[in-house]
Amino acid sequence: MQLIEGGGVSKLRDVIRQLGYNKDVDIEVGTVTAPLPDINVQLDDVNFVLEAEDCAVCEHLRAHEREVSINGKDTTITFKDALKVGDRVAVVMFSAGQRYLILDRI
Repeated sequence: MQLIEGGGVSKLRDVIRQLGYNKDVDIEVGTVTAPLPDINVQLDDVNFVLEAEDCAVCEHLRAHEREVSINGKDTTITFKDALKVGDRVAVVMFSAGQRYLILDRI
């Protein structure tokens, strides 16, 4: 699955555009059981473990860099707070349960 770039709002907007209105979209809750890049997520309400190839992870949940301007000076900030084992996450399931997006920490 393709990684969606941008901020949280733009990612959500892009997912909604890709899906359109779809009553078959569900949000599940799960627990990270293996960290990135080979992430695994145990979903609470279904006996199923998502593996890295099963899902996309929003950028703000991965270690990443951003260019910012502080007091007129351009610099790069590195965000290191990637998902860790034990983190609780919201997972969007769509395409009849065939595609998954880890949306955010809970």
